[in-house]
Amino acid sequence: VGFAMHASLARAARVRRSLHFVPAINRKFLDKALVLKPDTIILDLEDSVPSDQKPVGRAQVTEWLNEDSMWPTSGPEVCVRINPLDTAHWEADVQAALGSKVAASALMVPKVVHGDDLRRLGDHVSSVERAGGIPEGSTVFIPIASEVPDAIFNIRSIAAAPRVAAMTWGCEDLSAAIGATATRDAAGRYLSVFEHARVQVLLAAKAAGVQAIDGVFTDLQNSKGLKSECAEGLQAGFDGKLSIHPNQIAEINAAFTPSHQEIADANELLALFAENSGAGAFRFKGQMVDEPHVKRARAVLARADAAGVSLSPALPSGNIQPAPQSSRPSVRPHHGKWFEELSEGLIIQHALTRTVTETDNILFTTMSLNPAALHLDYNQAQATEFGRPLVNSMFTVALLVGMSVLETTHGTTIANLGFDEVKFPRPLFYGDTITAETEVITARISKSRPTQGIVCFEHRAFNQDGELVCRARRNALMKCRPSAL
Repeated sequence: VGFAMHASLARAARVRRSLHFVPAINRKFLDKALVLKPDTIILDLEDSVPSDQKPVGRAQVTEWLNEDSMWPTSGPEVCVRINPLDTAHWEADVQAALGSKVAASALMVPKVVHGDDLRRLGDHVSSVERAGGIPEGSTVFIPIASEVPDAIFNIRSIAAAPRVAAMTWGCEDLSAAIGATATRDAAGRYLSVFEHARVQVLLAAKAAGVQAIDGVFTDLQNSKGLKSECAEGLQAGFDGKLSIHPNQIAEINAAFTPSHQEIADANELLALFAENSGAGAFRFKGQMVDEPHVKRARAVLARADAAGVSLSPALPSGNIQPAPQSSRPSVRPHHGKWFEELSEGLIIQHALTRTVTETDNILFTTMSLNPAALHLDYNQAQATEFGRPLVNSMFTVALLVGMSVLETTHGTTIANLGFDEVKFPRPLFYGDTITAETEVITARISKSRPTQGIVCFEHRAFNQDGELVCRARRNALMKCRPSAL
């Protein structure tokens, strides 16, 4: 009797741009990851689960994998990170990963020392597959091949071991093993020993014909650094990158997906190569190109195809013509974020600022039919504890929400559902200059509208002295990213 599903794909067919870790004892993080759609979800039974909680973690993995509706065949690859093979936990981890209604298609194996470790694991997995009616050999391995010093000297045997579909690396365990006090220098670059390990994993993977997955980027507030490291990793030859926070998934996917311009250039180069067959080297956009450039162009198209990006053919003239209007996605230009991009804890610093004027206050107050002397009458306002007119607080909150729109809900919202609370810790006066930020407090898929989500934003306004003058929590119904994008 076979399982209802097995998430396995052929080794060469599976795209692995983003591989996202989810602690095996946190359902909330799993639900969020499923919405953000990484290529691989790694249910982690190792580092994120304390030793005394391992049975709880395995039970949770089994429970999740028994919910087959969570794991459509078009969804992410299901991977389980088991515990190291020198512990008492790994056999039970394998059973949890493969013994449920939906069997994990991949096992991430930490602290591998030699390819023989993976052969021993493979023998055990084969017996579990046979017992469960899973096609023998269909469960692939993703070893972490740099966590112990010996592994670096055995790296080729690890990459060439049976069932290995991809390999990755990590520096934190290695740093502890060798007594290092840091992994990066002051500029954020890996220290030489860790860069050496990274390069060894990359080269061994490529020599064995398997995917090379770059390690984690731990500076969660440094989106610029993540983007830079993704770009450098792609240029070096990595196929994807590990993710440890939901905010990283979209950035990683974008970095490892060819742009439309890259696809167009690759198509154009291949068309010219076909026209110049037998010429060896030929001129393309002012540069001499030859067989290695052709291979790179083909690799770009292969990556795009694996990621589901349309491969529009190049024109011999080299001029890429726009597609007919009817074939363009029916999504108007926008600057806001789709629901999938609004991860809980995300903080957005807004670009727009505003110096509040007397005219702002008088116009808003009179247009809203507010006769309060505190906003309009200088003489009476001077007699108050403030000594001058106050800016209408309704204008303050309206300005704050308006300043937030460009980077949050512009073109991506359905409706404003209301405010939970609005606070004004300090007064606002004429001449004050306002800056704003927004934090995502909660985000969940709408129960009645599965293509939309409900997000609670907390908007915060500060004056020129950095003092908080307004805090407002509001709920918005947001669009999920259209499938065409």
